Amino acid sequence: MKYQGVIFDFNGTLFWDTPLHNRAWDNFLKVHGIKLTDTEKNEKIHGKTNQDILSNIFNINLSDEEVFSLILEKETIYHDLCLESEMKLAEGAIDFFEFLIKSCIPFTIATASGKENIVFYFEHFRLEKWFSFDHIVYNDGTFRGKPSPDIFLIAANKLKTDPQKIIVFEDSISGIKAAENAGIGKIVIVNSNKENYSNWSHTVITTFKDFDKSMFAKVNYT
Repeated sequence: MKYQGVIFDFNGTLFWDTPLHNRAWDNFLKVHGIKLTDTEKNEKIHGKTNQDILSNIFNINLSDEEVFSLILEKETIYHDLCLESEMKLAEGAIDFFEFLIKSCIPFTIATASGKENIVFYFEHFRLEKWFSFDHIVYNDGTFRGKPSPDIFLIAANKLKTDPQKIIVFEDSISGIKAAENAGIGKIVIVNSNKENYSNWSHTVITTFKDFDKSMFAKVNYT
């Protein structure tokens, strides 16, 4: 199989920010008298939308206004932590973007993050060099979160490419399951947090330099 499109998850895949998200959630939850183990974070937080996370954590029905206020509170903490750190994209990611552009292979981002984070990432990573904001699929409340397949099916539609001919790069369990549920042709796990993925049969990489580019259908090597 030769693949014709790429969908990237963002958090933990293109931006290795899992420790920052964990710290942000720890700080946020401490204010609200809640503590989660790393295992509970993997189950309740990573790869999920903020709406789903908050419902799981607080175990109550929250109004839209309450959800918005809590999201803003948590993301403000997260943004501050990001700005205190060295913000950079994953190793080899920029070269990979340039390869995809040169090879005329369509690609986009599909992330559980909300619009406030996408705006933040575009500003600090200058993502407009490689991505169109209008083609990014982010959590806008109109579709089910991972592990439902919606986010990847929407992204595939934006790429105008059959899901079976697309490669998805993911790091979270819920994201991997969502890609499987969407019938994605190839799933590549980005092991950004030294997790154990031995129970999965998918390709695992630790840098985009490791990826075999010959898998693509239209490749210009010159």
